Amino acid sequence: MMQTTPKKNSDTVPAIPEHFSPLVISESPVTKTSQRGNLTGTPRRVRDIAADIHSSIQQWNSVHLHAVPILKNICQIKVDEKYPDGLQDSCDVLEVDCNALDEIVASLKLLAHQIKVAASLHRAAENMFLTWPINKFGDVAEKIYEAYRDEAVVKRKVLENIAHNHQEAWKILHLAAWVHQPNITENVTRLLESLLVETGHR
Repeated sequence: MMQTTPKKNSDTVPAIPEHFSPLVISESPVTKTSQRGNLTGTPRRVRDIAADIHSSIQQWNSVHLHAVPILKNICQIKVDEKYPDGLQDSCDVLEVDCNALDEIVASLKLLAHQIKVAASLHRAAENMFLTWPINKFGDVAEKIYEAYRDEAVVKRKVLENIAHNHQEAWKILHLAAWVHQPNITENVTRLLESLLVETGHR
């Protein structure tokens, strides 16, 4: 007599075998309060550079937001092909902001190089902090730098064109390009947060 296979109930959650135990992740040395200020050598240098990268991006955010009302003012006063009073002054302020962003990008480039060099000096067999291999620190810093470098190019293009277009569609495009920062994606933000977590800043 043939045995019939019982039908599986799709609503039934399979039981977890008792021999499975919860996953335990080792703690990063820099997350321990007693060691936060005691790191030395390469780990300390990498952790400091990660903090500098974060500080540079905070500076970027401040300059980025400072420029938004300036852009809105330019869009409001540029109503035709003429160049009204006050337009040049606003453009000059916007140029100062773009120059500041370029300086921040140059700093991120230097920090990406420094963290690559510092990480390469780590000779211990184990990971420097928690899970990242040595080369990932430089790779992440480089990707962050490249994103902000590309975004600085977009902002420079906005500066060069916003005073010469009075059509509403162009003004909206310029303002949106500045505000939404298309090159600084969620993935870039996630990379920065991961770097801060790995090095014990989060």
